[in-house]
Formats: sequence, structure tokens, C-alpha cells
Amino acid sequence: MRTLAAIALLGLAGCSEKKHAAGLDFAAYGDCRKEVAIHRQIAGSIAASGARFTVVTGDLVETPEDPAAWAEFHDIVKELRKRPYDCAVGDHDPGEKLYFKKELGLERFYYDRRDGDVHLFILDSSGKFNDREQLEWLEKTASASTATHKIAVFHHPPFSIKASRVAEAEELRPKIHPLLVKLKFCAAICGHQHAFYTTVRDRVRYVVTAGGGAPLYSLDPSLGQPGDLSRKFHHFVGFKVAGTRIEGHVYDPEGVEDESLAFPLCEHP
Repeated sequence: MRTLAAIALLGLAGCSEKKHAAGLDFAAYGDCRKEVAIHRQIAGSIAASGARFTVVTGDLVETPEDPAAWAEFHDIVKELRKRPYDCAVGDHDPGEKLYFKKELGLERFYYDRRDGDVHLFILDSSGKFNDREQLEWLEKTASASTATHKIAVFHHPPFSIKASRVAEAEELRPKIHPLLVKLKFCAAICGHQHAFYTTVRDRVRYVVTAGGGAPLYSLDPSLGQPGDLSRKFHHFVGFKVAGTRIEGHVYDPEGVEDESLAFPLCEHP
């Protein structure tokens, strides 16, 4: 009897074992301003996961004109930046002193970078995609790409389940969503809506990862559609590339996975 009881206890222990971030190909997070302790924890978990690169959806510091804030940011992400670290500009990032551009070594707020079969397009959504030059560059560059996975990264999501942000999403949606569909992007990674949310629209997977330390927002899932996933918590997202498929996994700041939020980022025939 004691042996059977011991086996049962071991079985229960195995069922409750937590999955930690490990063996990631890349990671994403954003809106890491305000609570720097949470940002530091997330950065440490991503670094420990072995991710080859990190993408950030913007809003890096609380006070963009304060050099001390950028010095603190620099210290938090120093391990992550030993590997590629690509940041989209958020609405809290620009300033007259241009610290965002200086810190990240950027000449402009949009660019592309390819890592194997993943082609990243870091975009500037601060003007609601009203700038023709950026969109013409995107269409030309993405059309020429031979990568299996084309992924856009920008701050403002075209689909929102936060009531006060729906109108804003609807304003920029017709400027960028049809273009991503036309150019056969498999995914877009966004921020701004301080929580986790993912939805598929016209075969484009949108991932909102905006729980890097900023105050969290309450979401209304009824504003989405069946199959969407969401949760109000601080987090980051890790990705594993397997040929024509990329799997997404969502982790708390300590690197513990919420398995109920796992999703396919990209799937190709």
C-alpha cells in the first residue's frame, strides 16, 4: 500500500511540474516602462532561455528625456543585447533628445533584418501608418523576401479587445492589415495594450505582448472572436522554429509557462 501511495504521489508531482522557458529560438516582450524590477526579471528569464534574438514592441522607459532612465534600461538589457535585440518605437519612446535612436543605434524607426528563415520587419506605427515612404519601402522589401516566415513588429495593434483602444485600432487597421495580407506575412507582433492577446485575422496571426512592466489593462474578450487567447499579466512570449512552423509559448516574468496560452505563430503548407 505504501508503495502504491508513493507512486501516486510521484505521479501527482509530475503532473504539477512547471514548464520553464528553455531552448527558445527567439523571444518577444514590450511596454517595459514603469516597473523596472519586472523588466529586469523578464530580461533575465529570456537570457536564461537561450533565445538567439529578442524583439521588443516599444515603450522602453517611463521618462524618455531622462538619461538616467536610459542608463537603467541599458543595464537591464545588457545580457540580451549580446545577441540581436530589435525594438519598435512606442508612443512613449520618442523625444527631442532622440535617446531612443541613440541607445539603439538607429537612423530611422523602421528597418528589416533576416535570421535564417525568419525575416523581421520593424515598423513605425506612431504616425498610424500615414507615411507613404515607409509603406512603399515595406511593400518593395517584403515582396522581394524569400524567407519562409515574414513577421512585422510594431507598437500599435490593428485589433484590440480593450474598449478604450478599439477606435484607435480601427483607425490604423486599413492602412496596414490589408498590406500584410497582400504581402503574405504570417504574423505581426505588437504592444500598446498592456496584457497578452492573440488573434488570427485573414491568416495573419497578431500577437500583442505588452506586459513588460507597464500598468496592466483589463480586457474584454467579447470584443474579439472565437479562438482568441488573452490574459492580463506581466509576461513575455517565446518562440520555437521548426521548419515551416513556429510555435509560441507565453511565460510569466520568472519564465514559467502558462500552457493554456500556447499557439502557432506561423504555419505554412
